[in-house]
Amino acid sequence: MNSRLLFWLIASAVLLAGGLAALKEGWLKGWEMRFGELMTSPGSQYSVAKFRLDLVDQFNYTRMAEKTPTLRVDPEMEAWLEREFPKIDTTDLNKVTELVQNGMPRYYRVSVCSASSPSLRDLLQRFHEYSHRSQPEMTHMASVVRLRASGLMNEALLVLGQRLRDFTPEALTQSGDEPFFSTCVHCKQPHFMKLSRAQRSMALECPKCHRKYAVIAADSAGRFHYVNEFLTGYAPPTVFAKNQSRVQQLFTIWSAVHANCRYTNDPGAKAGSSFAKPEQTDCWQYADETQRLQRGDCEDSSIFLADWLMSRGFQVRVALGRYGDLGGHAWCVVKIDDKEYLLESTESRPDPSDPPLASRVGSRYVPEVLFDRFAIYVPTSANRSWKGDYWSANTWTRIEPRAELGTDPILARAPLGSVVKLGTQNLLEASATADASRLARASFASPASPTLLNLGNIPAGAKDWRQSTVPLRAP
Repeated sequence: MNSRLLFWLIASAVLLAGGLAALKEGWLKGWEMRFGELMTSPGSQYSVAKFRLDLVDQFNYTRMAEKTPTLRVDPEMEAWLEREFPKIDTTDLNKVTELVQNGMPRYYRVSVCSASSPSLRDLLQRFHEYSHRSQPEMTHMASVVRLRASGLMNEALLVLGQRLRDFTPEALTQSGDEPFFSTCVHCKQPHFMKLSRAQRSMALECPKCHRKYAVIAADSAGRFHYVNEFLTGYAPPTVFAKNQSRVQQLFTIWSAVHANCRYTNDPGAKAGSSFAKPEQTDCWQYADETQRLQRGDCEDSSIFLADWLMSRGFQVRVALGRYGDLGGHAWCVVKIDDKEYLLESTESRPDPSDPPLASRVGSRYVPEVLFDRFAIYVPTSANRSWKGDYWSANTWTRIEPRAELGTDPILARAPLGSVVKLGTQNLLEASATADASRLARASFASPASPTLLNLGNIPAGAKDWRQSTVPLRAP
């Protein structure tokens, strides 16, 4: 008798505790709706698939009313959630947020929300409050549902996120101030970047290995390109004298570029244009533009010279780097019969009797990046000492930007967010943003901080610098 009484007392206590918990968490209505669903015919029962569709509609109806872009369902995120949700503990959504950003690293911002109910219809209503929270920066969503408590409860996990575009020069041209994803081609370190379209040329540097992996520049119309894409294969229509040696052809082309390209301070930033702002100091020109304008700065004339030489079959690279103590500069290096020539397109007239061998004249030239028509070349080590070798694979790493950049990048792990309990609906939410320490470094070209700048020795405030020894054609 005593054991039977004890059993009923324990059972009553369990039922009472369960009832109080259900009342506290707002599950009484959920149980009522669950029993109603059990009484309906199997064909009319509310399914998980229908719940997930209605959840998307619930969020997007709210966003349309607020004139906010609608969320798109990310099937990649949903597949990841289906695979990982059985192992996830939703009692600590800070950890869940961290797991999501590690597992789905393309997301710059992530907001995670969890709710439980015996009824799927009631579960949908529990996300109603969260769907009205303004998060206009979010672009995608994904949800997953699992059974717990021996199949008596439905638990849903909802993820909203801001999925960023891969970096490309075209994306930067079209963007405002949005961040981009990228991955270092050297160490595969994932990171994000925030770039300003007001800067006309930039070298992108990995925040982990500190090596450059891309250099971009804007043309005179403000469109960004990888720098090697400024070499288009252009060569002016030319008739060379018969029986000229390769070195003689080199001097003929070099002299023609030097004589017909007046050195100017960034002629691409034309007065009165939308790209003539003070900070827009380094618009790059194509070879045909430089020939037509008959003026340009150091990289413009170097591109003209390199393009022409390449079209004649020369092995040539454009070098971007430093010239002594005068700051940033651009020049060309040419290899003929194992001899390396350093060609200046902005200084004194070429002298065939005094060939500019790089081993002899190049001590003050320190390249940071090289490029030809097909690739860019960066130092194999961020801390390397310059020993005058422009061609060795041990000194330079070859990168083809179009082939190696623009794949799915991996974003750095986000810091932990804060967990908020909303009302009595057992709705938990956490959010996080990508760690700013993983921001890629961009070296900007500007007169005050030269990375890719014009050769110095120009009078302050001057727009043109001419050498009287160089015969100039009328502009």
